[in-house]
Amino acid sequence: MKADLATFDLSGLPTAENEEYEFKSSMTSLTGLREKLPVAVSAFGNSGGGYFIAGVDGSGNADGGLPKQNANQDLRDWADQVIHRVSPTPLYNIKLLDEPKGRGWIRSDHCVLVVAVSESASAPHMAPDNRYYIRAGAHTVAARHFITDAIWAKRHFLKPRLTHVFRPKPGFQQPIQLGIVALTQAPAINVEISLSPLGELLRRFEKCFPLMIPMIDRDNPFFFDVATYSQAEERFGQNVRLIVTYRDLANISYTYDAVVSIASSIAPVTIGSDSVEQLARALQSIERHLKTMAK
Repeated sequence: MKADLATFDLSGLPTAENEEYEFKSSMTSLTGLREKLPVAVSAFGNSGGGYFIAGVDGSGNADGGLPKQNANQDLRDWADQVIHRVSPTPLYNIKLLDEPKGRGWIRSDHCVLVVAVSESASAPHMAPDNRYYIRAGAHTVAARHFITDAIWAKRHFLKPRLTHVFRPKPGFQQPIQLGIVALTQAPAINVEISLSPLGELLRRFEKCFPLMIPMIDRDNPFFFDVATYSQAEERFGQNVRLIVTYRDLANISYTYDAVVSIASSIAPVTIGSDSVEQLARALQSIERHLKTMAK
């Protein structure tokens, strides 16, 4: 889930806690909330997201609300400080509701505190007591070691990972393409592709490098022509350094840096058993492709 609270109000609350909602009464002291809020944020961050609602009873009805100010500190600022005790802090939003919308009552200068925690790609999230928590139905519980290990593993696969591959261009006999492909489901955004040195066929396009690609993911790899089967290594170059920089949806940067070789990546063309007519067509295709690239 995304922590979007633009249209959120109390009328949409369920009538009991569940895996996505945790309720705390207005009778809970700020000291108690200071202990419970980061634990809930840890649990929701590790369990796909959810809502922590303070100022409501067990049925989701407002039961007076929390003071908007406490010792000259705004409730929102207080909540921000408490939430940032979780490491790393997941993405979240805060909303203060002073209208019950038919769900209970709220005192003057009081409100219901809503903290929406997004599904996180940086889990597991540790609470201030150095423990990891998860949601188990309507309850928040400490995660056992094997669950924490599984969350760490999931974190790896939620990060974008790019690599390279060479292939014959589909539908053509001679062009060879270099592709940047995703190893995980997470999208890589703001991708920059650099080659150094540029080979014979790419040198004329030097001003286009680094190539700028908005996004690469499992369904949207990026391929471009870099050579032909005829003199592939001479046209592409030897010991070419490929550098791919990109970011994830949380704006964290990554770099894929490799020395690539075209000779060891593409199977040779088999023409020994081809007819003279087939060879002639292949040579004509090469000539047409070279003329196109020259233009």
